[in-house]
Amino acid sequence: MENMTYSQAIARLEEIMAAIQSGGMDIDKLAVALKEASALVQFCRGKLYKVDEEVKAMLDEIAAGE
Repeated sequence: MENMTYSQAIARLEEIMAAIQSGGMDIDKLAVALKEASALVQFCRGKLYKVDEEVKAMLDEIAAGE
């Protein structure tokens, strides 16, 4: 997952959700899919947090330069 982009992670989450919602997933696969989905959500949150911090830093630099 380290080399995965945010867009790839979101696409994979959408695939997992579609599979879960279809109702055709057995309980063993469901448990594995939910673990993967949880890891993907954490990954996406981390990416969003990092970008948010970078944007705030850039805005602070711009404001300091004015």
